[in-house]
Formats: sequence, C-alpha cells, structure tokens
Amino acid sequence: MERALLDKAMNDFDSLTSKQHESLQSLLGSFGMYAVPRKANVRQLLIGSARHQLLDQPAAFVEQIKLGIPQAFRDVFWSVLTLSAVDYLFRQQLPTPEKVQAAEEHLRQEQLNCLYYLDQFICRLDQDELDLFLHFVTGSSVMPDKISFTFNQLAGELRRPIAHTCSNTLELSSTYSSSQELKREFMAILNNTVCFQMNMV
Repeated sequence: MERALLDKAMNDFDSLTSKQHESLQSLLGSFGMYAVPRKANVRQLLIGSARHQLLDQPAAFVEQIKLGIPQAFRDVFWSVLTLSAVDYLFRQQLPTPEKVQAAEEHLRQEQLNCLYYLDQFICRLDQDELDLFLHFVTGSSVMPDKISFTFNQLAGELRRPIAHTCSNTLELSSTYSSSQELKREFMAILNNTVCFQMNMV
C-alpha cells in the first residue's frame, strides 16, 4: 500500500486525493521528513528519507564493523562486499518454513505426530510470524544451523512449548492430538510479549 502511494506521488502527484495527501505526509513524517509534500519537492523528500534510513542511521554501525577489520584488509573487504553479496547474505539468514521444519530420528509415534503438527503450523506462518517463531525458539532473528527438538508429557494447563534459546532447542509436549491444538497454544505464545522474557523455569 505504501509503495503504491509513493509510486503514485512520484508519477502522478496531481491525481492524489486529499486522504492520500494526508497518508503521504504521515508516511514521510514517520521517516523524519516533516515538510509538506508537493509535486515540486516530493522526489527530493523521498531521496532525503532514503539517505537518512539507508546511510545516516547505519553509519555508526558501519563504523563499528570497520573496527573489527584490520586496516590491511579493509579495501579487499569492501571491494567484495557488493550489493548482491549483501543481499545474498541477508537472504541466507532469513527463516523459511523449509529451514525451520523439524527433522528428528528414532522417535515414538506420538512424537512423530507432534512434529507433523508442528510442520503444518510452520508452513502456514507468514514471514512476520515465522520471525517471531524463530525469535521465541532461538532468541534471535538469525537462522541457526539447526533447531533441535525434545519432548515431554505435559498436559492440560501445564502444556506449552518451551524454548531453550542457549541450545536452539524447542521442547514440545507429545500429548497434542491435532495441529489445531498446537496452533492455538503456539499462537497464544507468539502473540504474548511476556513469553519472550527470559526466565529459569
């Protein structure tokens, strides 16, 4: 929706409705651009916003990266770190259902059923929900090499997925009887910020 609005502002500014003008001003304001957008300045406002988001804000982080690269290697490092290389590295770290899905051996049938329900749940998550799932299980938004699974017999009100973020391990009850049960309990966790607080229970 925002992209369509910006495309329209860039290519056919005069056709924007008053509501779209307000939305455009709010959108630019959320990125620190408080000037009133007009046909004559909208392109410069977008360029200024992009510069602020893509260059100015990350500048301090880039300086910290530079501290970890010996001076003799900096030219080589930046010469091979092309935009396509950065994009590739970024995409490799994104969670996908295929990367997150369970693959464990030598399990009892009820445990295999539980992993099947979990796989069904994971396949239906959108990207934001998948990010939350990964954050809950690992404590990070970066995909680890592997997520491990263990099982318990918790049932009733005690039953809930338990994350061991130090070892990227998800502990599940093997008492689930359907994917709907697992989905209901897992979504209650992903939608509750308290569940992302670390404790020793």
